[in-house]
Order: sequence, then C-alpha cells, then structure tokens
Amino acid sequence: MEENKGSFLDPRTLIAIVLVGLIWFGWQTYLNKKYPHIKTPPVATEQAANSTTGTTTAADQTASGAAATTTAEGTKKSADLVPAKPAVAESRLKYENNNVSFEVSSQGMGLKNLLLKNHRDRKMDPIVLGVVEGESLFSMALVGDAKPLSFAVTQKSEHVFEGVALVGDMKITRTFEVDTELNALKTTVYIQKPTADFKGVSVSLPEKFYEGETGSFLMPSFEHQEFVVKHGTETERVNITSHGDRYEGTFNTVGLIAIGSQYFATAILDKSQVIPEVRLNADPTRKSVLAEVLYKPSTMKDMIELNFTAYAGPKSLVALEKIDKSMGTIVNLGFFTAIGKLLLNILYWFHGFAMNWGVAIILLTILVRLIVLPFNIASYKSMKKMQDIQPQIKSLRERYKEDPQTLNKEMMTLMRESKVNPLGGCLPMLLQMPVFFALYQCLGQSIELYQAPFFGWITDLSLKDPFYVLPILMGVSMYIQQKITPTTMDPAQAKVMQFLPVVFSLMMVSLPSGLTLYIFVSTLFGIIQQQIFMKDKKGAIKAQEAKA
Repeated sequence: MEENKGSFLDPRTLIAIVLVGLIWFGWQTYLNKKYPHIKTPPVATEQAANSTTGTTTAADQTASGAAATTTAEGTKKSADLVPAKPAVAESRLKYENNNVSFEVSSQGMGLKNLLLKNHRDRKMDPIVLGVVEGESLFSMALVGDAKPLSFAVTQKSEHVFEGVALVGDMKITRTFEVDTELNALKTTVYIQKPTADFKGVSVSLPEKFYEGETGSFLMPSFEHQEFVVKHGTETERVNITSHGDRYEGTFNTVGLIAIGSQYFATAILDKSQVIPEVRLNADPTRKSVLAEVLYKPSTMKDMIELNFTAYAGPKSLVALEKIDKSMGTIVNLGFFTAIGKLLLNILYWFHGFAMNWGVAIILLTILVRLIVLPFNIASYKSMKKMQDIQPQIKSLRERYKEDPQTLNKEMMTLMRESKVNPLGGCLPMLLQMPVFFALYQCLGQSIELYQAPFFGWITDLSLKDPFYVLPILMGVSMYIQQKITPTTMDPAQAKVMQFLPVVFSLMMVSLPSGLTLYIFVSTLFGIIQQQIFMKDKKGAIKAQEAKA
C-alpha cells in the first residue's frame, strides 16, 4: 500500500472518484431500464404512479389506432394544447410588485405575461413563465370542458383578487392573495350548489417546451426541463428534455406538481381535503408542456372548498421552504439532500458577510478541509506506520509468494501487532465524497449562483469558465499534489495515475466554475497540508539520525 498522506485528491481518492462516477452512471442506466416512462411513452394503468392515461383526444386515438378510449374528463385540453375560443370577451387586471408583474385574466382567472423582474436569461432577456399561446398560468376550468371558466374578477385589495363564475345555479368563487416576498399565490376556491353533472375543476400549468443543451458522462449538462410530482410518499421526476418523444402520464393522490427548468419553476402545492390527480403531457413537436391538476370530489356537498398554493419563480431552496417544507422537493439535490441543504445554509451564512458567492465557496472549501483535518492527520499517521513495516511486508511476500492464503494471514497478523489499519487512509476520502456529490448538485442548480460574478473573467459562477483557466489550474495543482505524494506503486501504475489530472480537468471544463473553484481550492489546501506533513516527517528523520 502506498504512503498516502491522507489528502483529499490523492491517487487512491482519484481512482475512487472515477469508480464512484462509473457506478453512478451505471445506476442511472439501471433506473432508466427499471422505469421505462423515463425513456419511452408509458402504458396506461390504474396505479398511482407511472400511469399514463387521460389527455389524449379522440382524434389522436383514431389517428394512432389506439385501443384505449378516454372519458369526457380526459378531453379537457387536448395534448396539443389547442385552446377553445371563450364564449365571453376576455378582460385583464394588471398587478405588479418589486419581484413580479402579471395580468389576471377573466378567462379561468389565470395569469398572463408573468414576468420575474429580478432575473434575466442568458441573453439578458426578461424571464417570463407560463407563456403558451391561448393559455394562462393557473387557469381554472370544469373537468370535461375544453374552455376555461369565465370569471368576473375584482381586486379586493392591493394584493388580493377575487373572481366569481356562474354555471347555471352553481357558483364558483376563487380568491388568491399574492405573497409579495415569495412569488406565491395562496388560493381558495368555493364551489356552491354543484350541478348534477359536475365532475370537478382543473387548474393548468402550461409551459413552452425547453430544449436544453445535451451533455455526456464526462461533460454533463444541468440544463433541462422536468416534471416533479409528489404523490403519496413518493417523489418522481420526469426529465422532459432527455425523454425525446411525446410523454403522457397520470398520477393520483398528488400533493405537489411542478414544471421546472434548471433555475426556475411553476408549481401547485395542494392543501385541500379533496386530493387531486395530475395529468402530464409534453409534446416536443408542438413545443408544449402541460400539467393539469384535477380536483374531482368523490361526494357532492352544497359547499366544496379547495385550497392550494401556486408558485412561479426561481428555484431557491430557502425561499421555497419558507412557503412549505415540501416545496423544497422541487430543487433536486440528489441522494445527499440533507448534506446539500446544510452546505447551502453555510454558503448563505458566508455570503452574508463576504457579499460574494465565489468568496463564500472558498470559505466553505476551507471549512470542509478543516473539519476533516483530524481524520487526515490520523490517516497520515496510519500511512506512516504502514511505511515503517514495508520491509517486513516485502519479506513476507517473498517468503510466502507461493502461498497467498498464508501470506494474507501473516500480513494481517503483522498489521494487528503493529497497530496498523490498512483502510485508515480511506476515511478522509469517504467523508468528503458525499460532500463533493452534494456540492456538485448544489452549485449546479443554485439560483443564488445564477449570473453571480466572482472576479475578473468569471462573471457567472453557474457557467463554465469561459477561458478554462480554473480547470487548467485545477489540473496543474492536482498533478503537483500527485508528484509530491510518496507512493510505493509500480512504474506502470504510476504512469496511469499521471493521466488522472487530465481526465478530471476535461470533466470540469463544462461544469459550473463555482464547482471547479471548490476543487481547485481544495487541492491547494491539500498541497499545503502535504508540505506540512512532509516537513514533520523530515524533522523526525533528522531527530532519529541525531540520536543514532
């Protein structure tokens, strides 16, 4: 075993990271095979998850020759998002605060031209959500009816709107209050004297189909569009961008539905006694995405009350969890979600006084290295003991080279008597791997880093380094760290290890510069730590020579 000083990106760590990456890639491939709706249009079922029925029109079925039929409830909005012409002329009320502006339409009491005033896209154009021709965001209609309800809308106060729709003797009153800080609409719907043919109401989340940049295993891309559905105790994500084909799906007992891109999302969080179902549709040929939330009461009462919170804005974990803890599900922090949330909170704390997200990342990196420093020291001591017994190990290998079983037994006895843990050098690596993957997810999707400058040529920490300076510096520093780390590898293994800094540099070329900054600073810390350990070792050797 080589004498590894316990640094983060030592040779064994690099090999472990590559192996973990390959396992990760294999796991994703396995999931795609296990859940076929990710890659292929799913087959209709009656189960809560992965069922896909209800949004195809009769015309579509005839054209495709499908054997299944849809009910009247399933014809509300054809999957092609072709709106029906309203029977009454549309009117709109304008709303604006410091964060957002939109118009409230009388048709469905939905929102049109919802503009996020504090954010712009990569081309510096305004961010507008829910923009689909003929549609409005959070529009309401009767289940089974293609056209939205016609509301008489009034503005009851500065941030409160109320709409009343009459359908025969049935009266539907919808009220929402704008949360000016969180871009949320707290919505209440009262349905009085529902008619005999009343089947429920639906709320729509339309969005344009987003064609993100394609990535690869070595150069992944965070840019994508997805459905996020929390139904029962499960949360499912359907990557619309990578799906390729038209997607249709139905989920029951839904508590949360969202359509999200890398940094922005629209969502509905249910708070009602009537638990809704959700129908999803994505059609890349028509560049349209639609989620329909259907409230279908199982029993009829003279008064039915529905409550939900609608959201349209940035995917800020802190802001979303202020609305409701479950809203944080929209932000995908991967397997190490708990660690990711902790890292984001620490980043916020550092940014509070540094006022620069790049500096906050540097401080976070140093903090992580300091936390694992005691383990690195223990690892160094373990490796030093391992180095001390190398002559004895070599002797055992020569003595028992024809008897591997006895060799292993004798080596374990030697290590036990010498109090050497052969896995001691792996502990710091194992501790930092979850941090690395959690930070990978955080920095790749945090709206806080979106268009956030660091200094000089790095004007956006969420984008790759435009001049590839950080990936190159990271590769050089990793090579230096590798060179100054003593090893007992054979020459062939050592040559293979020399290519790992190049591989990691290529992997980081297209990733957010904030993540590359973390790796670079961590490697520099490791080099300094290595030099200190080496200095202590040389001092100990000189002391022993003086005594001799």
